[in-house]
Amino acid sequence: MAGPTAMRLSSVLALLRPALPLILGLSLGCSLSLLRVSWIQGEGDDPCVEAVGEAGGPQSLDSRTQLDQSDEDFKPRIVPYYRDPNKPYKKVLRTRYIQTELGSRERLLVAVLTSRATLSTLAVAVNRTVAHHFPRLLYFTGQRGARTPAGMQVVSHGDERPAWLMSETLRHLHTHFGADYDWFFIMQDDTYVQAPRLAALASHLSINQDLYLGRAEEFIGAGEQARYCHGGFGYLLSRSLLLRLRPHLDGCRGDILSARPDEWLGRCLIDSLGIGCVSQHQAQIRNLTALTPEGEAGLSWPLGLPAPFTPHSRFEVLGWDYFTEQHTFSCVDGAPKCPLQGASRADVGDAVETALEQLNRRYQPRLRFQKQRLLNGYRRFDPARGMEYTLDLLLEAVTQRGHRRALARRVSLLRPLSRVEILPMPYVTEATRVQLVLPLQAAEAAAAPAFLEAFAAGVLEPREHALLTLLLVYGPREGGRGAPDPFVGVKAAAAELERRYPGTRLAWLAVRAEAPSQVRLMDVVSKKHPVDTLFFLATVWTRPGPEVLNRCRMNAISGWQAFFPVHFQEFNPALAPQRPPPGAGPDPPSPPGADLARGAAGGGRFDRQASAEGCFYNADYLAARARLAADLAGQEEEEALEGLEVMDVFLRFSGLHLFRAVEPGLVQKFSLRDCSPRLSEELYHRCRLSNLEGLGGRAQLAMALFEQEQANST
Repeated sequence: MAGPTAMRLSSVLALLRPALPLILGLSLGCSLSLLRVSWIQGEGDDPCVEAVGEAGGPQSLDSRTQLDQSDEDFKPRIVPYYRDPNKPYKKVLRTRYIQTELGSRERLLVAVLTSRATLSTLAVAVNRTVAHHFPRLLYFTGQRGARTPAGMQVVSHGDERPAWLMSETLRHLHTHFGADYDWFFIMQDDTYVQAPRLAALASHLSINQDLYLGRAEEFIGAGEQARYCHGGFGYLLSRSLLLRLRPHLDGCRGDILSARPDEWLGRCLIDSLGIGCVSQHQAQIRNLTALTPEGEAGLSWPLGLPAPFTPHSRFEVLGWDYFTEQHTFSCVDGAPKCPLQGASRADVGDAVETALEQLNRRYQPRLRFQKQRLLNGYRRFDPARGMEYTLDLLLEAVTQRGHRRALARRVSLLRPLSRVEILPMPYVTEATRVQLVLPLQAAEAAAAPAFLEAFAAGVLEPREHALLTLLLVYGPREGGRGAPDPFVGVKAAAAELERRYPGTRLAWLAVRAEAPSQVRLMDVVSKKHPVDTLFFLATVWTRPGPEVLNRCRMNAISGWQAFFPVHFQEFNPALAPQRPPPGAGPDPPSPPGADLARGAAGGGRFDRQASAEGCFYNADYLAARARLAADLAGQEEEEALEGLEVMDVFLRFSGLHLFRAVEPGLVQKFSLRDCSPRLSEELYHRCRLSNLEGLGGRAQLAMALFEQEQANST
């Protein structure tokens, strides 16, 4: 019997063995819980109270009595309401809105004067454009029964007479909104308003003043100080002024006759309060300047704008560009003199006209100025303020009696920066696969292995999500039957990389062209890839890396932006001084722009003239290419394809943003570009200029010329 019993016990243990940890855990937990309960709920009183009682001796009290006494300190004390019977009862008036009771007010309310004829047209247009910029927008009309458009609050007075319409509008604003708003802007339904600037103006103006602000106009036959604010531009009324004007509205409506609501309001303010319209309000800034540490010396011009940029070293000094009415002496291509044309000419003309307008406004009617010519002009861009101008004008001054005299005067102007806005940009990621495209001609085959080694080190080693396509361009007599293949070494180097990095495949395409152009070559590659492909068009001197590829992904946005980086070009090593070997003494100072970490010992520069490298999506390129084919046809299209680069196609035939920026990760060794005579005149000039500027810096070229003259003289 022992044998079967032992077998049964072993079988039971085998079944319970997986559950033994659970059973032991439950047993241990229950035991500890019971022990804890026994410790907390002992048979005696609270052990802490007992300990206190033992320490206090016979004077200790019962724990419950002690706790009850301590609780009495925390009971609330109710103070009964008592009203003095000798004082009259005053009813507490509660406001309709809590912000009125708290004394908080909105900054701006906009009132639009409209009519029954324009309520459904002009007033609706105003509501759609500016309503979302203001907390409250009201429309006032003089006729009842007009159909109110959806989403608009219209107030009808029943009388379209100017005095009645304006007085009832002001009465309504005072009665219903006088306690809730600080500023009231009254405009017509045909007024164009820059809503963000108006809201910003009302947000920083002080409310403790009577202000009637707008476009000041003179009354016919009135004095120089009697001015009203023209309703076509809109005008701003302060809350304090509206409160003072309210008792005089009925008297003004009966005494003043006017055919315009804005003139009636101006007359009423002048006759009743002696306040006229003002076009500018910056006196408070001048008054407060005396309280600052700098005093009056710290007052910058113009008032209310940031002070000019202060350089901390000679490298931060902002230079002035000199110009006349016909030429500018600061050209983009480095020429000493070039014609003043396009946007620059319009900018200068606007500055001269503004200066003449301000002079006439300041000195009329005593003097009237007429421009004869611009003697000298200077301008510079201050990143803290805007575009500054200094103009030397030759003027003809005419007095009231008709006397004329030529005067030369210097004026200063500032075109301030407008409101800075953040442009909405589509969301992009750094996980997009980049397709590198390398066009190679036979003359560039010798430099291709170095590019492939750089590609392996910068892309294959860090396992970047990128592919490479080699576009081998054969000439008419190259690579044919019996002719050697100029790209044998390139194909062998590509095969070696595929062997060293398993899973890597370097694709190559062979095309034959007599006069290859970048656009025609890109057409061949574009047809071989999907439309959502992100291309990185490279040259044989490009050295791609992870940082460069990431910036390519971030700056090229499908349907929005194409990116063409500006690479860093090293100077000619034959002209640039080389760094001595280690231990040969202190290193000479490197020229500005040198990238010593990448071996640019002789310095270099960012080549703004080169545009062969770019990042863009295939769909965007196809759209620009289709527009080029639609705008240009026949022989004109063929000439354009030979003379344009891909960047010029995006610039001229695409609505995308074209983003150019320096790329410090793209460092190229010195090389002379092959400037094809088939290029357009502009591209050929840029190519030649790139080769000349890439020879060396001004100091290096000057030293080379000096050494050459010394050698010739000896």
